[in-house]
Amino acid sequence: MQNINTVIQEAVSSIQGLEQKRSVFAKKILPFLKTDLSSLSSPELLESRLVFPVEKIPLDFSIGGVDSGFVSKELLSLDLVLVRTVGVVMKFKNNCLEKADYYPNFFSFPLPFLSNHALEQDEFACSKSIRRLLSENNAAKKIIEQFKPKYCFLDGSIVPQYPDKPRNDSKIKDFYHELIQSFQDLYKTAEKNSCTLIACVEDSRGSRFRSILQEQVLEKANVSSTALNDCYDAILLDYLLETGQRSMAFRYSPEIEKHPVLMDFEKGFAERVHAFYIKPVALDRPVRVEFLHSSQDNFSDFVNEIAGIVFSLSSLHREYAFPSVLIEADLHARLKPEEIEIVYQKILDKLSKSVNLRMRRNNRPF
Repeated sequence: MQNINTVIQEAVSSIQGLEQKRSVFAKKILPFLKTDLSSLSSPELLESRLVFPVEKIPLDFSIGGVDSGFVSKELLSLDLVLVRTVGVVMKFKNNCLEKADYYPNFFSFPLPFLSNHALEQDEFACSKSIRRLLSENNAAKKIIEQFKPKYCFLDGSIVPQYPDKPRNDSKIKDFYHELIQSFQDLYKTAEKNSCTLIACVEDSRGSRFRSILQEQVLEKANVSSTALNDCYDAILLDYLLETGQRSMAFRYSPEIEKHPVLMDFEKGFAERVHAFYIKPVALDRPVRVEFLHSSQDNFSDFVNEIAGIVFSLSSLHREYAFPSVLIEADLHARLKPEEIEIVYQKILDKLSKSVNLRMRRNNRPF
């Protein structure tokens, strides 16, 4: 049996080896950054280059952002979830913050949710995530309608993720379809109020850009790219992007009908979901940015506008790249585990001692 020091050393060696291999291969890709992609005639290549410079956009308008925090506790006969969602609207004038508004308030108590449907473990995980996303979408719609920001930022993806989708025989299947409708209602609300939705994924594990690069650029140039297999976009692009640059934008999925989540959206919305990566600061990885694009707008100009806003808001610290409006929303929405314990203890205090809600694993006498 290996001892812990051997395992640690193997892990370090493996990581260092992968990093060195990817770094060497990334240097081989650099010449392709200047390639005119239009000559490749691929429907996957929506822009003329792999990498573009980004200019910061002067801040002289209102920008919204929404985030939520949640904690949960599993009891024997029901599940308890606390969710606190906060919307922030920052009004800028001449690149300075003039005013900040908060929805529902500067400080708000978390909302409790109970589920007594005897959910399975995977259903409970889905239910928590769906509850949180519904709350965020509702808050985003409220601040868009009330404060009319020019842009509204979402923390996380602009569509639900695969783990948010319950299995076909799940008791919460209707709850999931409510979530899909909630996202589409948010898109409509933003469009009606001339507000651009921008979603930023803090720690993306996407690989769509890497796949496009391998299949549509390197393969056609007869360049083997197996060294990039299993490499996430953010890691690869950390080698390729300089500070103040973005990747080309791309469709969220090449086949909407086969995508497990986009297939549940109206086609008109599913086709509009796109993404790109931007590197706002020197000492942090690129940020994944997702957005909806209407065919009425020039694609590259629209992407550059969004990238400029993200760049302006995300370069406050050289080691952390994320929009300041989302950082502020997170600070107000964050929940601590102790907060749900208070609610839990109050429930127990009002029950007779004959009622045992504690899970056995949390009730050991030794």
